[in-house]
Amino acid sequence: MKKDMIFFDPLSDFGFKRIFASENNKDLLIDFLNSSISDEVGIITDITFLQTEMFGERPEDKRVIFDIYCENQNGDRFIIEMQRARQPFFADRIISYVSRVISREMEKGENDYAIPSVYSFNLLDYNAPEFRGNDHYFHKVMLKDETDKIFSEKTTFFFIELCEFAAVKDKTLDNAPMRRWLELLTSIGSSTNQDYGAEERGIFRKFIEECRITKLTNMERKEYKKSVLEYKDVQGAIICAREDGLEEGFEKGMEKGMNEGKMAEKRQLALNMIAERIAIETIVRISGLSSEEIMELRPKKN
Repeated sequence: MKKDMIFFDPLSDFGFKRIFASENNKDLLIDFLNSSISDEVGIITDITFLQTEMFGERPEDKRVIFDIYCENQNGDRFIIEMQRARQPFFADRIISYVSRVISREMEKGENDYAIPSVYSFNLLDYNAPEFRGNDHYFHKVMLKDETDKIFSEKTTFFFIELCEFAAVKDKTLDNAPMRRWLELLTSIGSSTNQDYGAEERGIFRKFIEECRITKLTNMERKEYKKSVLEYKDVQGAIICAREDGLEEGFEKGMEKGMNEGKMAEKRQLALNMIAERIAIETIVRISGLSSEEIMELRPKKN
């Protein structure tokens, strides 16, 4: 981490969760979602953070780990993902995420198949091949028939390509709050105090202040530095793989490595919180590990 840095990068794995997955900052997440998708899902007035790790019905089923998983005041579910590097089968993965939530939330014994609305909201810090040839940076994917008639509104996938937003010269969006959110998310990590004036008020002022490196504890600074270094390593490896013509094979290995790295990071975070004598319930919510996994990490008494 450079000594002259004022703000941490909210698009890093650590930074994104530090800003948007905190109970104290849930007003930031609410405002960002409302600015981006309220026309599609309705106004969100409150959210409740849910367990980010979800197991399948059978022992052999693959478990999934969300960046952020929450529900609004109406019981609608939101899966929120920050994806910095392209991964193979990304579309399949997010479809499986939504499918897992739907299958888990169906009421047992009911015949009407009443399910909550499940929304997948994805920030992509790369050019997604799924939208190649599409010059928009905001994408909405729904279930429709061949006449473009909506088949079901129970699930919708939203994608924001941050690289495409940064490349657009004319940012005169009608949606000014959404534009400001995306501007801050893509630039604040390399900004200085001089970049933000006193006119920046309300929710955006809070976001700016929450991104200050001085807000981080020593433990959080270490976690952030680790997150940044891991991303740089991945980016460097992708460049080398492209030059050697090995990108496809590398990306498959990268996906496995990133998933394993995520679990190692969660365990280390839990260990640090255990050392600080933080309540198990709080560790479960923040780390994404189950209470059983956290209990296994606790030092054994002699």
